[in-house]
Amino acid sequence: MIEKDLFGQALYDYWTHNSPEDMITWTHLTEPEVLPTDYLFRTFEAMPASEQIALQTAQGRILDVGAGSGLHSLYLQQQQKQVTALELSPISCKLMQERGVQNIINKDFFDLEPNKKFDTILFLMNGIGIVQKARYLDRLFKQIETLLSPNGIALLHSSDLKYLYATESGYFMPENDYYGDVKFFISYKNQIENFDWTYIDENTLRIFAKNHHFKAEKIYESEEGDFLLKIKR
Repeated sequence: MIEKDLFGQALYDYWTHNSPEDMITWTHLTEPEVLPTDYLFRTFEAMPASEQIALQTAQGRILDVGAGSGLHSLYLQQQQKQVTALELSPISCKLMQERGVQNIINKDFFDLEPNKKFDTILFLMNGIGIVQKARYLDRLFKQIETLLSPNGIALLHSSDLKYLYATESGYFMPENDYYGDVKFFISYKNQIENFDWTYIDENTLRIFAKNHHFKAEKIYESEEGDFLLKIKR
């Protein structure tokens, strides 16, 4: 459920030149920082390597989860690839339609029925955070299993937040909650909304993948520590 949909509103204001502003984002672990709205309309050349590799790897029937402004789906369309943009925000879906994205589904990933199977499922920009908390990862992998074709792959982009807990004497980790679970905040035009999000480390993803009979292969890791995992049956 989306309440204010500030993210979608910021994207649409930028697209329609309706007095656009940059968003401010932060978590309960990190300080506020500016998220330039134009970054969410970037070209392929301006994308980080993790996204470029994922888009070049994607084949067959592709599902772009959390498609946002449609930047990834539009690139895939330009490459003559068959892509469906999945997005919960109705404002973002309207934007993508106006930008020329051909196949759009306005629905929650977990409510998507397996009417057809996909050969590639993309979770870019830490997209697996839609699961909200690490303890719900079984739900994520079950849905991937439901939607993926027999020889299909899912590409999972994530980050390990362990560095945020570093102290002079080691790591001070939370006792009761997974350390990558955060409360995420967005501020836009004097409004604020928040939601649960999670950043899952590589080892935890590998464990859950194995439990659901998937093989996991890391195909990219940046100097900053974010990574791209390819999973398949």
